[in-house]
Parts: sequence; structure tokens; C-alpha cells
Amino acid sequence: MSGGSYSYIYSRLYEECSGRMYDAEMNDLINDLCGVLRALEWWQSGDTSEEPYRKAVKAFKKKWFQGSREARMKQYIDSQIGIVKNQLYEMIGMDGD
Repeated sequence: MSGGSYSYIYSRLYEECSGRMYDAEMNDLINDLCGVLRALEWWQSGDTSEEPYRKAVKAFKKKWFQGSREARMKQYIDSQIGIVKNQLYEMIGMDGD
């Protein structure tokens, strides 16, 4: 594993929190933040250049600070409805797609 300059905090945060926030938006935020923290750690440890970190920060900010929260929430709602719909179809032996 590369990194180390931040004691692999991105990995510990991911292991402890990813998928455990009981909120789809918060799970997504944790996963995206862990990606930025990983890029930072690898850059600061000398494993990569600064460029991957800057790209990760730019993508994170574009998603979380520039976009419409309403549009993002609609995507979460539609995704969750699709998951439940497929589970219900599977209960009766039908393919949901």
C-alpha cells in the first residue's frame, strides 16, 4: 500500500464509515472524500505527483459545491426506488430490468 504521510486516514475512514451512514447522500460524500484524502496522502508521501490530487479536488468540488443538491437528491431517490423495485420483482420471480 502506498501513502503513509497521513497514517492512511483515508483507508480507516472508508473502512469505518463507507456504507454505514444510514443515508445515501452521506455514504456518497464519505466515499468521494476518501478519494480526495487518498490522493492527498499519496501525493504528500511522494507516490504520485500533485496532479492526481488536484484532479480529485476539482471533481469533488464540482460534484458537491457547484451542482444542484436537488438534482443530486432526485438521483438518490430514483436509485433507491429502482433497487426496491428490483427486489420486489425478484420476490415474485420476475426480472426487474
